[in-house]
Amino acid sequence: MSSSSTSSQPPPTSSTSKSIPTTKKPRRRSFMDYGGSNSLNNFASSFSRAQNYTGTTFMESPDDSDFVVQQQQQQQQQQQQNSQIPNFTLPSDRPISPCDEESYIGDEGDNQPQGENRIRNFQFPNLKRRESELSKNSNIEEECIDELTPLVPTFSISSQKTSINSFILRLGNSTSAQTIFNSINTLVGIGMFSIPLGFKLSGWVIGIILLIGSAMATNLTSKYLGKILKKNSNLMTYGDISYQYGGSFFASFVTFFFIIDLFGASLSLIILFSDCFGILWNHIKFLKLICILIIFVTSLLPLNVLSILSLFGIFSTIGIITVIIISGFIIQEFPGSLRDIANTSIYPSSFKELCFSLGIFMAPWGGHPVFPELYRDMKHPQKYSKSSNISFSITFILDFTIGIIGYLMYGNLVDDSIIKNIMSNSNKPNWINQILYLLLGILPISKLPLVTRPIITSYENLMGISQHQDHKSGHKNGIVRIGMRFVFCFILLFISILFTSFGKLISFLGSAICYTVCLTLPLLFYLKLNKFDIGQFEKLCIILGIIVSIVLSIVGTYAAIMARF
Repeated sequence: MSSSSTSSQPPPTSSTSKSIPTTKKPRRRSFMDYGGSNSLNNFASSFSRAQNYTGTTFMESPDDSDFVVQQQQQQQQQQQQNSQIPNFTLPSDRPISPCDEESYIGDEGDNQPQGENRIRNFQFPNLKRRESELSKNSNIEEECIDELTPLVPTFSISSQKTSINSFILRLGNSTSAQTIFNSINTLVGIGMFSIPLGFKLSGWVIGIILLIGSAMATNLTSKYLGKILKKNSNLMTYGDISYQYGGSFFASFVTFFFIIDLFGASLSLIILFSDCFGILWNHIKFLKLICILIIFVTSLLPLNVLSILSLFGIFSTIGIITVIIISGFIIQEFPGSLRDIANTSIYPSSFKELCFSLGIFMAPWGGHPVFPELYRDMKHPQKYSKSSNISFSITFILDFTIGIIGYLMYGNLVDDSIIKNIMSNSNKPNWINQILYLLLGILPISKLPLVTRPIITSYENLMGISQHQDHKSGHKNGIVRIGMRFVFCFILLFISILFTSFGKLISFLGSAICYTVCLTLPLLFYLKLNKFDIGQFEKLCIILGIIVSIVLSIVGTYAAIMARF
């Protein structure tokens, strides 16, 4: 009787068994979480951060961070109750934010970098508990990025001059694969569609040399920027490096180049859109007005929404490249066929045309202002050099493919955009134009908002009407902001009507801006900020590179301005 009753009862629970945790490992939310560091969710998060970098303003108000500090005081008080960080003093002007807490969490099994001043080298006894709490918050990205978040890190030394301790709270979360993806997305733009024109102007021999040379040179200077950031751990952005090199005046000078570049990029998108759709409907000015309306409406959207829209721009660009290649094989005879290729030139027909092509071959590599922030966002910065090699190699393959295919398809008939050639070609099937119209319609919606956002935020900060300054002063300037955005769009429309040549604009941006931002300035920065790491021979090569870059920039800019194209 006693034995049967004993056997029917569950075994007694000992004190030892009580101490063993019985909680199960939380299940993944969806298939988007599979893949560890390179899961789809983490890729989406890394891509979103990268788009925020491309949407960074270069003229931040020094008072914007004050509001952020006040906004984070309550978060700091709650975090001090929930977790303690031994052996680390939190700066009074930089409280921990949800973004920072998320960056503390490293992937299990990852080899942590050595000598990179990484916060993960500190010991956090309550880290797992905090990780569990943070994982419950599925909206962490929205908390970190909203319309009230400055588009530039508020502890950037160019405006705040805070200590290294403030800086190292910002840790990278992107893997090498994610950094490569973001770098390629930064480099691959609409400038590649003018490369066939570059080969027409320069010929095969010099054109190939220029394209290979520009890819290798910009890849080298990209890695130079990484070496500068590794040696100077208090630097974060391209603007920080400029400030460290020449002070506030020089940083403002570099900012001027950024603004011109962004303004030119906006104009090139508007011109490409209106030129291509003008083949279908010959109302160029009205088509440009449509682009301006898109800019005005999307300027009212939050930054995280614009980051999502930018994803469609990637698919659109890849789709256009695919259609160009397919059309070359479908069309059976010249023009526009890869089966019946056009007559091409080995060498340039004139020195003037060769100078005009200089900016076209440099334009695709204009993403250097974003690379420092992509470096800082890396989980393992020591892999940056390898990631840069892969990113530039893949981008070069895409640019070279479009260049040679477009030139072989149309030869001396190639226009300033290969897309215009294809859409105006009567030899092609009708469905090609229909697909291109769809893809081209996506481009201004996906790219223009992020390109123009830094310009809008910059003049709003300078005028004291930004949303951050509204919260700081208590005044509401919403109507004024909308009015000024209307004025900005009107100015952009007026200038876009004056400029009619896509190829001429691309050549000007490549010569005047990209040679300066991608070659001359990084070489100058490295020559001064890392001077003790440079040998005599390397120093001479860098000085020669600076001279060559300046000369090519001047010659190419003059040719772009004077060309009748």
